[in-house]
Amino acid sequence: MKRIIHIDSIKNKYIKQINEIFISSFPIEERYIDVNDMIKKKNTNLYSLIEDNKAIGMIYLIEHRDMIFILYIAVDSNIRSEGNGSFILNWCLNEYKSKKIFLNVDEVNIDFEDYKIRKKRLDFYLKNGFYLTEYISKEDTQNFNILANTNYINVNEYIELDKIVAEILDEPISIIEKI
Repeated sequence: MKRIIHIDSIKNKYIKQINEIFISSFPIEERYIDVNDMIKKKNTNLYSLIEDNKAIGMIYLIEHRDMIFILYIAVDSNIRSEGNGSFILNWCLNEYKSKKIFLNVDEVNIDFEDYKIRKKRLDFYLKNGFYLTEYISKEDTQNFNILANTNYINVNEYIELDKIVAEILDEPISIIEKI
């Protein structure tokens, strides 16, 4: 039987389901904003992946000029590894194909205890149309690899976008460094 899934802008009837996916997907220290606030912020979009009238995934985007920052992407933990995350990313790349799209992933280094998980996440994004840039984003105690939908990025544009992200999340601005 063919699955019928689609992306929809968030509607109140999906808020509870999206919140459950969000909370189960991200540890508390990575939940910079709550789902109810996500839908209220300017220059942001929260979309849900819908199957059989049920939210099974989500993506939260921050827009600035011709740039998009993917802050969150998550799929219901009961149905991961079924192509749903790839579906969401491919939808995003097509929907915003005229924009520069960025996201951050935990720095991948063999010295980390959770290296295999970090590498698996990075490989997922690389497999789905993103490129590893030559920059990292440094935040408090953690570094993130910056990925983009193009091979080359203008770091000054990214820094501008990062300031918008920090403003929306009421967080400090990251330090961006070349690897």
